[in-house]
Amino acid sequence: MRFAVFVMTYNRPEILGKTIVSLLGQTVQPEKILVIDNDPLKSAKQVVEKHVSLPLEYYSTGSNIGPAGAAKAGLEKLAKEGFDWIGWMDDDDPPVFSDSFELLLKLATSNEKCGSVGAVGHYFNKNKGFIKRVTDEQLEGTGTISVDNIAGGMCKIVNATAIQKDNILPNEKLFYGFEELEFDLRLKNAGYSLLTDKDLYKRNRINANRIGFQLKRGKKKEYSRLWREYYSTRNMLYILHQHKSTKAVFTTILRSLLKSIAGFKFGFTYGITNAKYLLLGIFHFLKGKTGSLIIK
Repeated sequence: MRFAVFVMTYNRPEILGKTIVSLLGQTVQPEKILVIDNDPLKSAKQVVEKHVSLPLEYYSTGSNIGPAGAAKAGLEKLAKEGFDWIGWMDDDDPPVFSDSFELLLKLATSNEKCGSVGAVGHYFNKNKGFIKRVTDEQLEGTGTISVDNIAGGMCKIVNATAIQKDNILPNEKLFYGFEELEFDLRLKNAGYSLLTDKDLYKRNRINANRIGFQLKRGKKKEYSRLWREYYSTRNMLYILHQHKSTKAVFTTILRSLLKSIAGFKFGFTYGITNAKYLLLGIFHFLKGKTGSLIIK
């Protein structure tokens, strides 16, 4: 079995360096770490050049093609090079525990038709357009949990067979947001399973202080990150439409419209900005626009 990892990065050389050290501190180390640099100024190149003795390779995308484009480039390149399992990593989300790769690769190779494994996963309700949390009770005991989605930053490892034989790759048109979900749903449609290890999952949840966590909707988001609402709205609608979940498309649009109004309870400036991104996400979905958001 050949195992490699790609790490997507954008202008965070110090964080990238720490993540590389963490990856090489795993009990099972990757044969190669491919650094996918989305920064047109190539800020990650210096990190790779400083560590010529390490199994690193640098790849510049030439422009910011987003996490979706970078993930596609990483998976495609490493699959062509003959690696069997490929780690899908962000520059700021290394594995929490040093035995993560070891446990996940053991899980991956011991299950026929496994498409992806990860430390943490979720369910997805296509009829309602909701991502659903695995309960604390489901993590008790030992064994595996089959999920619908293993998001970015969750120590995601992909079976290269799905790329080589079934040509399943991330959709670069999404640019940012839910690209892993869209990819994972196509994996499942092709007959692959997505698995998590109960013990590793629970350890990650305890480490993140998420035992007993209750999701509260309608909370105020950080103002500087409201732009993410655009991609979340547009891409979720795209995915639901792709899977012919017509009712969920309408309910998601309605929910987004209500969110655009509710945002004004946090102030006029917040409300205007929040509504702008939500409504633009709906409009661009209806218009069929994908890719990066550019507001003039």
